Order: sequence, then structure tokens, then C-alpha cells
Amino acid sequence: MEYKAEQIHCGQYKPYGDWFEKWKITTENKNSEDVLQYCFKNLYKHEVPPHHEWSTNIAYGHERFDDANYYFRGYYELDKTEDGYIFTICEPFAD
Repeated sequence: MEYKAEQIHCGQYKPYGDWFEKWKITTENKNSEDVLQYCFKNLYKHEVPPHHEWSTNIAYGHERFDDANYYFRGYYELDKTEDGYIFTICEPFAD
């Protein structure tokens, strides 16, 4: 399957904000798992959890509540668009 990736953002949206990297992925592949594998293999070289899993795990009393390494590794989001996907990585701000 052919993929075209274009980075559309890299950096913070505001001072002292989280770090975001965003790519627009153009593809005819409708399988989001294939697209996700492509993203982690070619765009962002290590895997992180999806946002909903990450935010649940860091909540008070959950399994990763006190795990700073897990928290600061961040999360991903994969959103469907008309001609492909938007792949977003977020790394929480750390000063």
C-alpha cells in the first residue's frame, strides 16, 4: 500500500505547552491498523499508547498513576480524514 506523509506541525501551540507533532497521511488504505503500523515504523520510531488509554492509565488510582516515564512518553491520536488520516503525537510539557 502506498502512503504519502507530510508533517503539518511540530512544536508547541503555546508557551509552556505540550509538544505536538502532526502528519497528514494520504492513502487509499482504509485499515487504520495498517496506517498506524506505517506511522510508528516510518514517522515516529517508538510506540506510545492511544490518548484514551493513556489518560485512563494516568488517572488517580490507576495502574500508571505514579509512573513518570509512562506519562512523559505521551500518546498518539489517529483521525480519519477525507483522503487519509491525521497522525498526532503529544509529549507532555516538561521543564
